[in-house]
Amino acid sequence: MLIYIFQIILLIIFFTSIIFLMLWTIGNLKNKVPFVTSPNAILKSIEKVIKIDDTSVVYDLGCGDGRVLFYLSNLKPKAKYVGIENNLFPLFLAKISLFFKKKNENKIEIKKGNFFNQNLSEATHVFTYLYPSVIDELLPKLEKELKPGTRFISLSFKFTNKKPIEELDLGRGKYKLGRKLYIYQF
Repeated sequence: MLIYIFQIILLIIFFTSIIFLMLWTIGNLKNKVPFVTSPNAILKSIEKVIKIDDTSVVYDLGCGDGRVLFYLSNLKPKAKYVGIENNLFPLFLAKISLFFKKKNENKIEIKKGNFFNQNLSEATHVFTYLYPSVIDELLPKLEKELKPGTRFISLSFKFTNKKPIEELDLGRGKYKLGRKLYIYQF
């Protein structure tokens, strides 16, 4: 009987893993940007350059599993945080994390959707980890919707036609993800 229960549990784990793998694969094929997490090792650097306060409204475009938003919300719990994600697998991970997070959950919102279709005008800070082609495609929308003074932080990739006000080398190895932060002011 115990072996039978163990086999059932293994089958459930196996099929759940297959479903998550399919969600991840479909999301990566459907979207212009694959799901790649911001490394935990650089969260302090993001905190340093994003410069949020209690009145900030922080958007994470392509928020993935929400780790940047959750990290920042622990530091500044009174600020508002909005993550937008189109890929079902990381969206599921972010929603699960949000469900289990007790404090500040009313200040964090994770939305399913395409950030090109979202109004970003309330943002005071924006974080992204997107490919250059996507960032460049996003630039006209940002210039139209973001208020003057909005701080925009991009991990690893910069705009082709806009100069950053600052670049921060994160001192990570040549083959590590997330080696630079590009800081812009709109």
